[in-house]
Amino acid sequence: MSVPAHWNGRRHAVSAPNHELSLKATPFGLASTRRVVHLLSTPDRLRLHGVATRLRLPAGKTVYREASTADWLFLVADGVVKTVRALPSGKRRVMSFVFPGDIFGLAECGRYVNSAQTVTPVALYRIRLDQLMDMLRYDASLELQFLTKVTHELREAQRHTIVLSRRDAVGRLAMFLYMLDERERPPNGGSHIQIPMSRSDTASFLGLSLDAVTRAARRLEQSGLVAFDGTHIARILNRRRFEALASAV
Repeated sequence: MSVPAHWNGRRHAVSAPNHELSLKATPFGLASTRRVVHLLSTPDRLRLHGVATRLRLPAGKTVYREASTADWLFLVADGVVKTVRALPSGKRRVMSFVFPGDIFGLAECGRYVNSAQTVTPVALYRIRLDQLMDMLRYDASLELQFLTKVTHELREAQRHTIVLSRRDAVGRLAMFLYMLDERERPPNGGSHIQIPMSRSDTASFLGLSLDAVTRAARRLEQSGLVAFDGTHIARILNRRRFEALASAV
């Protein structure tokens, strides 16, 4: 089945709409599991709920713009957000995709360093940065959870750098699909990967042209590694070979 027919820019959510205020990360303790876990305890969530405002936004909505005053930190409860940076050339580069359990809105010198826009309909919680800073100063447990989350985001940014270092478009796309698969795969396994972002956003994130992404997707299909079924869904046909390609840097 043709990839361009599926990757037509339509949006849809990728997670169950529980709209829970949460942080998800892989802990860094020696005895910790490598799987992503929920970090916040019930008391932590209650404290954050006390200072958070819940928002529901449609797809394609700008949450904030690059260089604007950074008053809020945002937590994604449901749906997907992208962060975008304006380049000196005038082009815009997708810097990251933000999923349920993630945070975005960290600033530099009081201003947002990227713009943020919803990819799908989303449920968000926003917290004033000054209120959050006050809470973290006096709550060591909550401070540790945010440190764990920020460390997790740093590891994800490093993985993105590794993806961009690959010279082959097929390898970049395979690594990207594998990252999506890791995030969404149920504990008992599964072969389907949901791709909520448009083909153009995928290309921007991977530093590739639209044509390069289309050709790479076709190569994955022709190699018998991945099939694309319906809108924004990939199906892994040969997991061993797919993971070998995704890990071959």
